[in-house]
Amino acid sequence: MDDPFVSCPYDACHRVPRSRIQAHLIKCQERYPKLEICPYNATHRMSLNEMREHVKTCCNRASFFPNEKQTTGALLTPKPILQKDYLPETDPNNEMWD
Repeated sequence: MDDPFVSCPYDACHRVPRSRIQAHLIKCQERYPKLEICPYNATHRMSLNEMREHVKTCCNRASFFPNEKQTTGALLTPKPILQKDYLPETDPNNEMWD
């Protein structure tokens, strides 16, 4: 099986197949200091200060908030078409009946 390995957040020397990381974390958390658990992915574990920043940018956040766009406000606001900017002769859908 072609499964990539990941490092344990409790001990970086522990290299575990990605498919087994959850089971490993349960065993490893008993022997090491408590780390905060990400609300979006239980395999993301880090100190409280790191977790505060991580929660804002977690790659799994989109699965919880699918309608949330991560773009700036300028991209969400359409530019209004002003009458002086519109020229009928440049509009491909404009038909001249006269």
